[in-house]
Amino acid sequence: MRHSPYLALALLCACGQSDQTTGITDSSTGAQTSGSSESTETGDETTSSTSAGPTTDGTAGSSTGSTSSMTASTSASTTDATTDATTGDPPPLELWDEHRGALHVHSPFSHDACDGAGLMNGVPNASCLADLRAAICATGLDFVHLTDHPSYMKEHPFEALLLYKPGDELVLEDGAPIANRIACPDDSSALLTVGYESTHTLPLGLRHHVDEAFYGGLTDQDALADSQALVAALQGAGAFVAIAHSEEEDLSAQRIIDAGLDGMEWYNPHGNFLTALGGDTLGGDLNDVLGLIDGLSAFMVGSDSGAHPDLVYLWLLPSWPQEGFDKWREVLRARPITGLLGDDVHQNVSVDPICAFGDPLLQAACVAAAEAALPPSLAGLVSGGSLIMLDGDRLDSYARILRWLENRALLPPGEALTPDTLRAALQQGRSYGLFSVFGDPEGFAFVADTGDATLQIGDSHAGPLALTVQTPTPAPFGNGGAEFTDAQASTVKLRAALFHTDSEGTEEVASLDGPGARLEYDAASPGAYHVELWVYPEHLREALGDQEALADTEYLWVISNPIFVEG
Repeated sequence: MRHSPYLALALLCACGQSDQTTGITDSSTGAQTSGSSESTETGDETTSSTSAGPTTDGTAGSSTGSTSSMTASTSASTTDATTDATTGDPPPLELWDEHRGALHVHSPFSHDACDGAGLMNGVPNASCLADLRAAICATGLDFVHLTDHPSYMKEHPFEALLLYKPGDELVLEDGAPIANRIACPDDSSALLTVGYESTHTLPLGLRHHVDEAFYGGLTDQDALADSQALVAALQGAGAFVAIAHSEEEDLSAQRIIDAGLDGMEWYNPHGNFLTALGGDTLGGDLNDVLGLIDGLSAFMVGSDSGAHPDLVYLWLLPSWPQEGFDKWREVLRARPITGLLGDDVHQNVSVDPICAFGDPLLQAACVAAAEAALPPSLAGLVSGGSLIMLDGDRLDSYARILRWLENRALLPPGEALTPDTLRAALQQGRSYGLFSVFGDPEGFAFVADTGDATLQIGDSHAGPLALTVQTPTPAPFGNGGAEFTDAQASTVKLRAALFHTDSEGTEEVASLDGPGARLEYDAASPGAYHVELWVYPEHLREALGDQEALADTEYLWVISNPIFVEG
């Protein structure tokens, strides 16, 4: 008997690591927003103001002068990126090409994808597969790392897992397919690779199937030698070996260090969901549940809020788990490791009927009470089903989740995106994570100058290095997400923070407010230097309709992998 289905909140990207069936079917996503202390410059030094939220050491709450709000070094300086004392323009930065991509994406070959009906008599669900392909093309992604659960994918030919259809171009190695360039209607293409997700294990870009023993998970409970053998075998099969769900307690930073992993998720939306709701399903006090539903309903079909449905993510973001970011910084104290944003999208979130009594009288009473308690936009959930948003699409659609967040891989100018060049970029940490729901960070750059050459994100060189952070202005993608004008883009409140991590920990060493400006910092101390961009999304205030108060929260927009100063 199920009659506490306000499990409607158990939404977002179904994780697939849970077999929960009460209320929400295999749900798993979430979001995040943290706020380290805001800084304002005065003369040569930065004074900290108070900002609530997780700090860089993982402690929550307001803080003034904490580790996350260190006074900026006097070696930092700022310049307007649109002016220069002699030429009127800043010197151009030597930048590499950016390639947009998603990872931790589940296709119909995952047992829990497509509302649990990914395979129909052994054949991929045609409608769900079409949704995935259309979303990849509509979002304009350059690459997608598929990571299906092993239970189905390991039983199917490798070529089938590449989702090939006539018009696509298979990428061959020694005559065997290792990737697929799917053809899009606008004559563009996206590079698809195969991997899998087990318990934490997330190999990206496998070249072929592996032995049964190497479709396993990786936790602290496993023998270290077994974990090292698993990672080595997957690397030998061509994969960049990452781990998913870094925020979870069963995999420590020390095991990540020792196992030889290449990368780790900073975050995926499922972690947000767990933090926000305390589990994969929600029940309990009706008043608490209705409070959460009120926030969701403004973005759902039937609402007159005027809010763009993608911006429901802003409502979810403030309760993300900080642990994945903290664990990444802890690993960085010992060795380099590439940070990643995962999508963990399955298109499988559904809500069980609110009332499921066998007795007709009890059923009728439950339905009447539920319809009276729920706002009009949620009345349809009495009978269960998908969560349908104002645009008529489901909350957890492939298209929506792929519009929410992505990764940018950096390649030398003109170098082709191939399985080899993509793997090399990720291995070298030449990437940054982007919460694309806030727009394209047009003009963002983070580089270093040795005096003889320009270094990119992921590079390592003896110090001192002259670091430059160029702050962006948001630009709309034009792919179905929230739109905004140039004038609205100029209203964004942006804060760039430069962090230094060494064996002693992480501290903020410099910051800069505002778009279209440059922060310059002389980095002499050995360690890892990474950038975070935080925004108050004033540019989305109109798109939020009557939910405009969400623009008054500070959200993480961009997080880079480090540039390293060698000791």
